[in-house]
Amino acid sequence: MTRLASLLLLPTLGLHAALLQSSTVPCDAPYFTAELGDCELIYTEGNLPVAREAAAVENAMLPQYDKLYGYSMDETLYVGLLSSHNQIANGFSTPYPNNRQINYGGGALMIDYFSSTSWLNTLLYHETAHNYQMNAKDNPVSGALHTVFGNGFVLLPWFTLPNIVESSFLLEGNAVLNESWHGNGGRLYSGRFKAATLQQAKAGLLTPERVYNAHYDFLYGSHFYTLGGFYQYDLALTYGMADVNAYWKEHSYDWFWPFFTNSTTRRTIGYDFETALRAWADEMAAEAREMKDVEGTPLAETQFYTPINSDDDAVYFTVNATGRSFPELIVYDKKSGRLTRESGSYRTGKVVRSPEGRYATQSSAYTSPLRIEAGLYTEGAHLIDGTAGRVIEGYLRDGTPVYFNVPASFDQPQLYVGDTFYARTNSSVFIDGEDNLYYFVQGEGKTRTLYKNKTPLFSLRGYYGNVSGVDSRGRIYFIANSPHGSGLFCYDHGRVSRAHPADTIFEARLIDDTHALAAVMGADAYTYQKIPLETFDEAPYEVTLFFEKTGETPPETNASAEAIDLGHPYHSPLELHYSGTDVALGSDSDAGLLYTLSLNFADPLTRNALSAFVTRNVDAYTLGGMRYANSQYLLQFAVTAYGVIDSPERNATEPAPRHFGFAAEAELPFWRRGYEYGALRGTYYQDYEADTRTPISLALPLARSEQYGVSMYRNAFYALTPYSAFDRGDVAWGGEAALEHDLSHEFYLALGGQYSQSSADSGLEARGVKLATGIADKLKENDPSTVVMPTLRDTTYAKSALKADAELRKVFNLSAYFFTFPVSLRREALRAGYAYYDFEPFNPSASHLYTSEASAGLTLDTFWFNKLPLPITVDYYYSDSPLASDRHTIRFGLGIAY
Repeated sequence: MTRLASLLLLPTLGLHAALLQSSTVPCDAPYFTAELGDCELIYTEGNLPVAREAAAVENAMLPQYDKLYGYSMDETLYVGLLSSHNQIANGFSTPYPNNRQINYGGGALMIDYFSSTSWLNTLLYHETAHNYQMNAKDNPVSGALHTVFGNGFVLLPWFTLPNIVESSFLLEGNAVLNESWHGNGGRLYSGRFKAATLQQAKAGLLTPERVYNAHYDFLYGSHFYTLGGFYQYDLALTYGMADVNAYWKEHSYDWFWPFFTNSTTRRTIGYDFETALRAWADEMAAEAREMKDVEGTPLAETQFYTPINSDDDAVYFTVNATGRSFPELIVYDKKSGRLTRESGSYRTGKVVRSPEGRYATQSSAYTSPLRIEAGLYTEGAHLIDGTAGRVIEGYLRDGTPVYFNVPASFDQPQLYVGDTFYARTNSSVFIDGEDNLYYFVQGEGKTRTLYKNKTPLFSLRGYYGNVSGVDSRGRIYFIANSPHGSGLFCYDHGRVSRAHPADTIFEARLIDDTHALAAVMGADAYTYQKIPLETFDEAPYEVTLFFEKTGETPPETNASAEAIDLGHPYHSPLELHYSGTDVALGSDSDAGLLYTLSLNFADPLTRNALSAFVTRNVDAYTLGGMRYANSQYLLQFAVTAYGVIDSPERNATEPAPRHFGFAAEAELPFWRRGYEYGALRGTYYQDYEADTRTPISLALPLARSEQYGVSMYRNAFYALTPYSAFDRGDVAWGGEAALEHDLSHEFYLALGGQYSQSSADSGLEARGVKLATGIADKLKENDPSTVVMPTLRDTTYAKSALKADAELRKVFNLSAYFFTFPVSLRREALRAGYAYYDFEPFNPSASHLYTSEASAGLTLDTFWFNKLPLPITVDYYYSDSPLASDRHTIRFGLGIAY
């Protein structure tokens, strides 16, 4: 027996009042707003100086972007400057649920990555470019749909916003181009990323199918920024910024099928995408022949890079050699040359050794349900006391910490020694054995100055560079741009020279006066190699972008920010704005036509959301109602009120359906640290299938979850959820447990168990422990005591139920990427499972029903039209249960992860 259903693009609303994902932590600081024409800033009192700087940037940038992108956005742009309770090195832009960008102030964690002066300005330049890209609607259909439906999903998500399905290679590459255009530096000035691009060109990997798709090969998602930025720069060099940015308005014309990148590129610059990319790839390949690589035997390699660090005794860093497993801590002993490895649950970040000798990484994570904080995290993601809110660069000999104060570093990193402000810096800090501090400071424009303590030593032209070490003779080694990438240089008492001929060294630490351990950019991995230190009469190379010479530069920022004050508090319920109407269609072989219509309102920080909906689901019920969700406070909740518009025919033995009902869900997280989470969860649910069924449940989910790199499944997961449910005087209780762990070579083992027991005396009127099939959404979240059996024929009830299951999974990485062919294959997985069930009937004279299921499945991770991840699953079940729909069941699944 096989049941086929085409799933809706949107989750079926039903009655499950899903909790809302807020852009901020719960109980965040108060926010305020200020209107700047078509832009609205959202900020805290602590970020008031930052908001004034942002206002100056936006006042100048938005009119200029109007010209460059060829249109003005049709919705207010909301710009959030998040409080220091959210210490994340990131930002994002999205047209959903509003035209907004959210900017976090944790940039000091990535100080050497962006090659820019101001973290704040980098975010604003980059994320605003995304807002312009995605909101273009240069066609009458999208414009008309927007008038009625806003930025909602109407049948297909790109009907209203055609550009959201464009490849991130163009989206991120164009944003990198624009971020590097404003005299603030940017990733186009980075020798590290130039070396990465040339290595890919040298290996013949700058092909449409490789760069345009989201693949699981080296560079992974970072290739969108790295390769995409240099590709966009090549176009701008030839055609100018305005013509390159005009792509987005032109591309939005193809509302019905916006997958014609070749056509849009041809209309914009006269050549199709493949031709333009091939010309750029040939240029990069020619330059790559001039690039000098490191020749040596790698000591270690990694698929994902984190900065290296050192002290007098050792060099240390973390690696992930497969990109899909637990990280390893690597320690290289300088005296013996011995390399040690230790696998563990390390957060991503630069390794620092504490005065007590503990290794930890610079990272940020939840330290409580109310805070995400930067700090030093040991193995297992435990925060070292006294490091919260600090990016620790190292310690002086007496144990005094040297660090960037994160709350003060939203714009540029503020360096502290102990509790005292020391300097503003624009690179990481190196601390020698005599407690001297070495770092770079970005001065006026491209002037970048090396400091020893507070004394300037020399200046170079550029935005890229950090200190690698100081030898016994006082020579300072540092990274800077080379002609074809990134190289190692030396400052020797007033004289600057090159210390190694390679263009692929983007970080290094001294081993002794004659050797260094270098991080080397490769074509398929980052490697760590021991290199000799040499002397060449060559200074750092100045990267000069074309718009520095042609005068094609943006205007100065407008400093008129007097309206940025604390006079307009941000109240989340009052900030609800119409965010669009979603329309989705689907079908089911049993239920027939499926649909969802949802009228949505949300605030820009996504703390609360309101929607009115009508939906027909796979249970053949048509429901209409209202839903409200709020995640602003520690107690997060969602409520739904509904009415049954239409229901399927029922036989006389089935309970009558409900006409009107209510559902509620609340969660109170009491523990959230690192990988761990604990909460008290409660639900109330009036079942639309049975008017007598009104379960109230309480659950205590406790979990620890780890997933690294691009692992398809969790590398480690431990969960225990005791629960209790109440319904019409009956009490059900039980618990669910899960254990998942990777084995090696991408084998994964998953074990699970659940037991539920009810005090009910009879299964009539839908009493007792509910046994449900896995085909339809049976709202298990609203009744945790429900036991799911995938092959079950009909929903039934029991006195108690026990389920134990085991599953072995194996991931394969056979891939086939295409550009013009619509479907690519990224990876696949096979699974084999076994589940055992023990159902206790209500009749005391009847024996327990012991039954089992054996299953096997195949998952194909397919990628459609170079943009849409669409996993396809085929599952086979064999059941010996009389409750099963059939002894043999084959099920097809089609999911959309958008």
